[in-house]
Amino acid sequence: MIDFYLMAATEAEMTAALLAAGLINDEGFPVAGVSVDHIGPFSRVTGYDEGKDEAGEPIPITVHYPGWHTNLRLMEDIDTSALLAYIIDTPTTPHRGWA
Repeated sequence: MIDFYLMAATEAEMTAALLAAGLINDEGFPVAGVSVDHIGPFSRVTGYDEGKDEAGEPIPITVHYPGWHTNLRLMEDIDTSALLAYIIDTPTTPHRGWA
């Protein structure tokens, strides 16, 4: 089993890449031996500003991760060369992980 972390500019671009690689079918479902977890764009609070908002609460420092993010798990050796432009480094703390 091998995991990949992918990012494209949009959901449509990611879908087209997965389809071109033969990892999903025409209906968008993963083929046998493939698991797909679409995350999309997301944000994460990384700390708190020393200031306070109008309610007296700390102001969160938020990092935005634009683009369309997808986790891909392959249960067998499948050619992923069509996805090379979308593979990103493995995050130190993934937004979501496989159970």
